[in-house]
Amino acid sequence: MICMSNTVHLNITLPKDLALKLKTSSNESALIAESLREKFAREEKARLSLRLLKSYRQAAKEDQEINDEWDVTTGDGF
Repeated sequence: MICMSNTVHLNITLPKDLALKLKTSSNESALIAESLREKFAREEKARLSLRLLKSYRQAAKEDQEINDEWDVTTGDGF
């Protein structure tokens, strides 16, 4: 049976102050992995929020165009 790990060994370079703080962690790899997951999740949330905002703006524009088309009919010219 072949057991394949889902981890990869990386050699990274960090600023000295971060490296010193990282050394105080009981599990350096877990801290780095958790930090990266949180950062990527924030970035994805920001991308989704921007897409949602663009969709809301487009929908509002379309709604206004429809309202403008029907204004004469429903507003009786007032």
